[in-house]
Amino acid sequence: MTTYVADDLSVLPFTHEVKAGPYVDPPRETVRDSLSKLGVWDRSFSPEQLIEWMDAAGIEKALFPAQVAGTWQVSYETVAELCAGHPDRLYGMAGLDPEDIMDGVRKLEYGISELGFIGAHVYPHWLEIAIDDRLFYPFYAKCVELDVPLQIQVGLAFQKTRATVGFPAAVDRVAVDFPELKIVGIHLGYPWEREMVAVAWKNANVYIGCDTHPPSTWAPEILEYLSGDGREKCMFGTNYPCLDFSEAIKQVNDLGLDAETKDMLLRRNLRRLYKLES
Repeated sequence: MTTYVADDLSVLPFTHEVKAGPYVDPPRETVRDSLSKLGVWDRSFSPEQLIEWMDAAGIEKALFPAQVAGTWQVSYETVAELCAGHPDRLYGMAGLDPEDIMDGVRKLEYGISELGFIGAHVYPHWLEIAIDDRLFYPFYAKCVELDVPLQIQVGLAFQKTRATVGFPAAVDRVAVDFPELKIVGIHLGYPWEREMVAVAWKNANVYIGCDTHPPSTWAPEILEYLSGDGREKCMFGTNYPCLDFSEAIKQVNDLGLDAETKDMLLRRNLRRLYKLES
């Protein structure tokens, strides 16, 4: 019987079909370019393989974004189908699509109300729209109305064709304007972790997604925060395929956290925020 020790805040829907389709189709820089640069392009999966890898690492549940990125997307239906095969293990998040604002807002509500997604997700870099741009504000209001957390990509744009628009200070503006919006700044805010911590410390509605970057490389500011004032506000993730499940768990174990802090980071905080507590 598998002993589960963690849940994963963010896993890309990197199935073999997605790898062969939307991840290579766009006319500009593709996801393939980014994942190849990271050396992880060969890590696509079938749903069965994914569950095997999660079991081997002790990861029970994982969240998947329906990705909206301007020139490409992974559809809501694709993510819903992936999650439907393992409804107690895999959960979808609705990507924000600001191309047509009202249509996008209705799409967001459809994902939550009809497809059973448990949160929302946005890529400001891929969309080339700053986090605090007014185009996103109707979506933020709808997330409050639906009472779902929103993951926002925060930090440096990795793609060489994309300007950085995901600064932690912009999260502060949104958090102040929408104090009821539960915001998860994913990717640690790298390389501005100190600023990300300051924004999370200031705003009760801002959380930090500790994903994408190996735990062995986490900045001292992140480690200090998740061991102190931020014990209830930091959540583990891999953003697989960026991190290997088992290696990421091993590196968390090597951080020397006390048992309660580690459990909060790996499981309890995510389950409380996303209402997955059993």
